[in-house]
Amino acid sequence: MNPRVRIVVPAALASLLALTALPAAGSESDGGQSQLGKINHIVVIYQENRSFDSLYGGWEGVNGLANAPSGKTIQLSQAGAVYSCLLQNDVNLTTPPLSRVCSGTKANGAPFDSHFTNAPFRIDDYIKPSDTTCPAPGVFAPNGVAKGSGLPGGCTRDIVHRFYQEQYQLNGGNQNRYVTGSDAVGLTMGVLDTKALPIYAYLHQEDHPAYAIADNFFQGSFGGSFLNHQWLVAANTPVWRGADGSRAVNDGSSSDLHSVVDVNGMPNNYDLYKSPLGPNSSPTGPKDGALTASCTPPSPRPAT
Repeated sequence: MNPRVRIVVPAALASLLALTALPAAGSESDGGQSQLGKINHIVVIYQENRSFDSLYGGWEGVNGLANAPSGKTIQLSQAGAVYSCLLQNDVNLTTPPLSRVCSGTKANGAPFDSHFTNAPFRIDDYIKPSDTTCPAPGVFAPNGVAKGSGLPGGCTRDIVHRFYQEQYQLNGGNQNRYVTGSDAVGLTMGVLDTKALPIYAYLHQEDHPAYAIADNFFQGSFGGSFLNHQWLVAANTPVWRGADGSRAVNDGSSSDLHSVVDVNGMPNNYDLYKSPLGPNSSPTGPKDGALTASCTPPSPRPAT
């Protein structure tokens, strides 16, 4: 298989590498089935909180960052306005310590300075893999650890991967509300130079094994990895009996079983009509309607 050849796999959940020592172009008569048997290994990589482009968008031959249209990368506010620059709250990406390149206005009207324009940026330019920015075990650092005060590893703050927020961020395929829909704000536009990793050097050294990377291999569900594991194994979503209201009253109590996963993608009892983005009545909450609510739920569930 030529290293530049890409395998296109139907909807799933993660990145995929296929390693083989032989060409993969099958004949039309067998639909390529005979060549599939020559693939030695298939590697599934769970990209927890990261998109394909943020990790592999710079690899050779992929449909990655170089092909990303500006209409899919320029980020918008809740009102649909283009951000003048990216707000950051990771302690190593804010201004200061970084220099001011542009200025913007937060959702609450407060001004802010930023080093980052409204575009993808390379995290490695600011936080290197050897930087001491990782929290010690047991340390909670919601906005990261300042350089020089943590453990080595080049960590950033975390990025959420929640069921409802992801749909809001995708914005009908426009992909322009990642910043608005994340508590990590501008960090969502950061990418990593994974061509510096040993795996890239291994796959591109002399006499390297041929490989294909599935750059059109998508996750099977929104949110975290729990439900996506179900789709990897069974291509189906578990059903929680009684979620139609026949055995519950949709009040958020422990007996109110309305979802197999919570907003973090973990198994839990969760009230589906309660948006984790905040109430629509809140001045800082979303203006969008509820994503999963029924306008005419069965009795005794209340209307939303």
